[in-house]
Amino acid sequence: MKKILRIGEFSKINQISIQTLRFYDQINLLKPYRIDPETNYRYYHINQSSLVDSIQYLRQLNFSLEEIKEILSDRDHFHLHQIVEDRYQRLLREKENIEKQIQEIEIFRSGVQIYGEKQKGKNLEIATFPERQLLVFDIEQNIYQMNSEEYELALRYFKQEILRYSPFFTHFSRVGSIMKQEDFQQKNWISTQLCLFHHSPNELPHLNKTLLPEGDYAIAYCSSFSDELKSLPSFHQTLTQAGYTPISDYICEVIHEQPQIQEGQRDMFIRMQVRVTQR
Repeated sequence: MKKILRIGEFSKINQISIQTLRFYDQINLLKPYRIDPETNYRYYHINQSSLVDSIQYLRQLNFSLEEIKEILSDRDHFHLHQIVEDRYQRLLREKENIEKQIQEIEIFRSGVQIYGEKQKGKNLEIATFPERQLLVFDIEQNIYQMNSEEYELALRYFKQEILRYSPFFTHFSRVGSIMKQEDFQQKNWISTQLCLFHHSPNELPHLNKTLLPEGDYAIAYCSSFSDELKSLPSFHQTLTQAGYTPISDYICEVIHEQPQIQEGQRDMFIRMQVRVTQR
């Protein structure tokens, strides 16, 4: 059995490129078994294949080459355990971040889908929603009397309040507003609370929260902030005519936003909603 292999043979039998073997030699990770002083040919021992296996395995676990060199050079069990444990904890953090990103992209994806399906629809619908959590931010001015610049500034204050306590908080979509039940019932279009639909209940414990109960909600869609104000009277009237009674605050939820680079301002698609019971 052939024990000593030329670099090309060793490369082929281990399915590792010659360039990679030369690089591993340069960084002292995997040195040739011997080098012919006259021809400069590199030779490897068949037993060095175990090092290739370990390097490839550790690379699959995303250890850096420097970390791999440490692992394969150090017989100190405690030190080895610490390197592996550090990598394990990093992977757990990466997994958590990926899961959050998946959750966010699912929300964004659903908004895009709703926008595509409902942007031309004006009819009243009844939908059943699970319990939902809102972060709430009080403001002094009535949202329905604001111009776009005042509304944008109020959103900046809301976002700053969140980032003041949680500087790495990245979720700032599905923003909306809350109108008290009695104001909606009396057709007083007043709202002095911004809200953010928030699906991570263990974060931001310092901010005011409210829960939207599970239940049936009357919903309608509109294509802008000004369109919402125009649509509120007909939304209220349609509810009454259909035999529904509002039993919660009215919620405005921005389902989708797609501002255009050329325009530099918000382009909101809004879901109007209120929990109802049928008479």
